[in-house]
Amino acid sequence: MDKEKAKKAAELAEKELQEEEEQKQIDLIKKAIKQTLEAIKTKEKERTKLNKEIKTLKQDIDNIRAGRLDLIAERQEKDEEAKKTSIIEVIKEVHHHHYDRWYEPYKIIYKEPYYWTTYTDCGNAITDTSGDCTIYNASDTLSLTTAVNCSIAKGASAGTYKLDSGDCVTLT
Repeated sequence: MDKEKAKKAAELAEKELQEEEEQKQIDLIKKAIKQTLEAIKTKEKERTKLNKEIKTLKQDIDNIRAGRLDLIAERQEKDEEAKKTSIIEVIKEVHHHHYDRWYEPYKIIYKEPYYWTTYTDCGNAITDTSGDCTIYNASDTLSLTTAVNCSIAKGASAGTYKLDSGDCVTLT
């Protein structure tokens, strides 16, 4: 009888150890799945944000090609994220009264460094040597401000652009 009880106790202890080990494995798998699902959720949020930024940038190109600076300005007024995403900020000049939207002037502010001209330092502002544009110096970042109308934007967008990656993109 004692042998039988000892055998049952040993079997029961072995079964408990086996169940504990199995539970540890189950917990490990559940934890891994939960972390994987959280990583997927985070990446999906990042992808959604990137897709929205790409959409905004593509809309900017499409609007420039169509000569619709007004649509860019409107989008940037309504959506602060679109304003942050865009390479340029478009602001309608309100003191001009043109009857044809093609010739209404817009202030274009380039948020990226403007490398392709030489500059003369004029205190807190820098003027390019042609005198066409003013670049305001804020926090050691140069941004170009100039006036453009929709007609010029539409006509100037066509061309072949060589990207930093070496790819060429043609816009017609």
